[in-house]
Amino acid sequence: MPLRPYSGSKASIICFFGPDGSGKSTLAKALARRLHNENLKVKLSWMRGSHTLASLLAKFLSRFSCFRGHDNPYYGISLPQRFKKLWQLIELVSVFPVVLFRFIIPSITKTVIAERYLPDFIVWVAVTTKDEGFLKSTWAKFLLAITSKAQIRIYVTADIRELVRRRNISNEDFLRKQIKLYDVVAQAIGAHKLDTTNMSVEESLQRISAIVHDASR
Repeated sequence: MPLRPYSGSKASIICFFGPDGSGKSTLAKALARRLHNENLKVKLSWMRGSHTLASLLAKFLSRFSCFRGHDNPYYGISLPQRFKKLWQLIELVSVFPVVLFRFIIPSITKTVIAERYLPDFIVWVAVTTKDEGFLKSTWAKFLLAITSKAQIRIYVTADIRELVRRRNISNEDFLRKQIKLYDVVAQAIGAHKLDTTNMSVEESLQRISAIVHDASR
């Protein structure tokens, strides 16, 4: 079944977000191919949890035993409580150029499909600094306001057992914390929720098709 026509005139950013293994990257890439085949100007973009300065510092701190830990499983570090607010600021400073040059500026002339976006960043910072209150901070609210400007926001998720199976995740507790915060963020920005637990890629694309079609009216 073909994807429903989409003019692209009402959506400069299509935002996918959700936990690892949910299928957001696969679906974002598939949607980008479909829209490109319809002769629409499309840019596929993504963002990590930590960028530039924050990423370099995390790698540097991982060399010291006093910073090693499991709060941030990708870099193998845990930050002392007194450093967490400073670290959140470093993460924020590091992410702004990424948002500007990978998403906002390109969206002026083409449809940007984000396979990871600011909700993923917000959840990443909150979980890795063990600070759920970050979601209520002024900075997080500002980032969520930017996210709300994306005309299409799709929260892609799945049953935790399925996520563990797909990605062979060993740190299930880290994943549970992520999902809890993703649910809060998705509700705050009024995102469409897509549960891919028992859905094929094609079935998921048809659901996304309906969302995109409605937004283009």
